[in-house]
Amino acid sequence: MSDEMRQFDQIEEELTEKHWKILEAAVKVFSEKGYGASRTSEVAKEAGVSEGTIFNYFKTKKDLLTSMVIPLVVRFFRPLILLSVEKIFRTRKDRELEDVLLDVMRDRVKLVKSNLPLIKTVATEAAYHPELLDPIREQMAPKLVEIAAKFFQEEVAKGTLRDVDPVLALRALMSLLGGYILMREVMPEAMRLQDEETELRRLLDLYLHGVAKQDRQE
Repeated sequence: MSDEMRQFDQIEEELTEKHWKILEAAVKVFSEKGYGASRTSEVAKEAGVSEGTIFNYFKTKKDLLTSMVIPLVVRFFRPLILLSVEKIFRTRKDRELEDVLLDVMRDRVKLVKSNLPLIKTVATEAAYHPELLDPIREQMAPKLVEIAAKFFQEEVAKGTLRDVDPVLALRALMSLLGGYILMREVMPEAMRLQDEETELRRLLDLYLHGVAKQDRQE
């Protein structure tokens, strides 16, 4: 286990149940009203504690916002972003490439749906407080790239993928999937949407085979 992972585990051990309640209440209130329009009294009411209790844990509302990210990375992002993908890649055995990547795409969509308030809060407020993304950028993203790069490199060695930059391959897949999730969540009425499984399969086909005819003349 890396020093960073040990640090995250230590943080989780040090947090009390009341601490977690305040953090989760902050996510709910901030995602519904926005950080700027939210009050610590509203967070306290949602958490079922007094406003004074919040300030026993956090000096200011800004401190609450910035402090909530690392613990929430520990409880939500690390298990869901890293462990589930790592398990899919580790247990793939002789499964077809398409089946493995489709499982990854299903897993990522599930992650977003089940953590939408948290993702919405961090994404929105990071425009004004970029330090919110530091734990994800510095600790989570490199590990995810490492896991995915190893998978792509193994597929290149097996001959199922052409020799491409594994990091670029990961970025392309996540960009396609991120755009799909954004369109589906933000403006479904503007898109011709089918059932989710069909759309993920079609998106994966587009990723693997492109839009150009394979027999076109150069």
